[in-house]
Amino acid sequence: MSAPDVPATPSRRSQRSTAKAADALAERLDVLGQVVALSDHRLDPAAADHARGALDAARGRLGHGTTHTVVALAGATGSGKSSMFNALVGEDLAEVGVRRPTTSSARAAVVGDGASGLLDWLGIDRRHAVGGPADELAGLVLIDLPDHDSTAAEHRAEVDRLVEVVDAFVWVVDPQKYADAALHEGYLRRFAGHAAVTLVVLNQIDLLAETDRAATQEHLGRMLAEDGLVGVRVLPTSTTTGAGVDALRRELAARVAERRALLARLDADLDWVATELAAAVGDTVPRPVDPASARALANSFAVAAEVEVVTDAVAASHRRRSAHVAGWPPTRWVGRLRPDPLRRLGLDKERLTTRRRHGGDHDDAAGPDRTVTVPRTSRPAPSAVAEAGMDEALRNLSDHVGNGLPHRWRNRLDDVARARRDELPDALDRSVGAVDLPTRRPGWWSVASTAQWLFTAAMVVGVVWLLAIGVVAALGLPELPTPSVGRIPWPTMLALGGAVCGILVALIVGWAAAVGARRRAALARRALVEATASVAEQLVIRPVDAEVAALAELTALTRRLDR
Repeated sequence: MSAPDVPATPSRRSQRSTAKAADALAERLDVLGQVVALSDHRLDPAAADHARGALDAARGRLGHGTTHTVVALAGATGSGKSSMFNALVGEDLAEVGVRRPTTSSARAAVVGDGASGLLDWLGIDRRHAVGGPADELAGLVLIDLPDHDSTAAEHRAEVDRLVEVVDAFVWVVDPQKYADAALHEGYLRRFAGHAAVTLVVLNQIDLLAETDRAATQEHLGRMLAEDGLVGVRVLPTSTTTGAGVDALRRELAARVAERRALLARLDADLDWVATELAAAVGDTVPRPVDPASARALANSFAVAAEVEVVTDAVAASHRRRSAHVAGWPPTRWVGRLRPDPLRRLGLDKERLTTRRRHGGDHDDAAGPDRTVTVPRTSRPAPSAVAEAGMDEALRNLSDHVGNGLPHRWRNRLDDVARARRDELPDALDRSVGAVDLPTRRPGWWSVASTAQWLFTAAMVVGVVWLLAIGVVAALGLPELPTPSVGRIPWPTMLALGGAVCGILVALIVGWAAAVGARRRAALARRALVEATASVAEQLVIRPVDAEVAALAELTALTRRLDR
């Protein structure tokens, strides 16, 4: 092997360019790492695996530095690949044959020093040190791959494994098999984005007539362009005559000196991954839950929680308790025949508080005025219609948020929206039980109650007085002195006046209680709707918005990765 006195070294401009490319690659790898971290359940498994594999391979290869450039010689049986390997390194290291695969496992020749750690990472045991630090190919790790068309599956698997991690490719073809579909469809088209690190060697040109060589080389170039490898250099060679071998060696020496092959290979890998990811994420930017969908969901939850039933119970309970406290005493017992609506729903917190205080049981969650949080109410489970309404609202929300997104993402958002569906009935029940319903007694009830008892006492006194007068008269006893106001006796005035005043107060109390019941029902409805909306926010909207944020970040990262 010829060698100049001074090995080729990259220029300062080339070094700056390489450093800039390395920085850009490091930034892209960081972006890819973030993409991989977000890929689970959000990307197609094949695309996610490809991205993860490319990231691991890039980090693993960069861990061994850019001092060496790994170049793979790949070709079919009989193409002269192993002969080219020997010609380039200047030693007969590889067995040569044309009738059967002679390269059963990869073999590496390291020109210069080191590379043992790199070869360990590549998984190549058959290795040879050739040349020296002054060699024009110093820094080259040349790998003789098994034949890609070998009948042995393990040989093909070895080729497939190594072409994923080498820095550059040299595809060795011969005039008889350069159009082989297995090569073009299985490898060249697959690595069409790696044109910058690809060379094609048309070997054994000595078998072609002088007049056919240019036409064959031109045809091969057209086929490569059809494969997507536009501009890839095709070098005609012959290991038998030595034609073109020095040109190939100079090409490899230039690439080794630049130390750009690794960066170009990894950039091409990232371009490949970025193209797949761009197709996977689509063009639509995910958006969070819109206010209309959030309101529709909250409304469906309010229906399922029977907010109207509870607000009606608050109003009915207020009217009932008003009548019990400040109604006309002779008829108060009638109201006790009907159960308290809030008590029937298990929401009579005033009663529960009184029981706990008397029993010495203190609830830390209860305030000084308010009482307790009801762990479970006595409301019936949501009806089938209410359950269907919640399901429809969940579906509409995920459909609206996922509109225009890839099918996989729409399914993902639907899964997130429904992830805690089974918890909703209990969560809504607890939210209703935690609401501080407006059940506090107004102060005027005590005033009205006092007035009622005074009027009732007057009525009783009048009635008893009239009875006494009647008994005295029936017994023929002397008449009792009966004062009067005008022509109306005091006993009659007390009895009738007490009854009439009591009934009037009861009517006023009833009217005021009805007004208060409506106001309290409105307050209760507002608090209950807020509570059920909070359940929707915590169990559905926040998780969906968090997932949307992750998808939006994944979209942005993918666009950054795609140069």
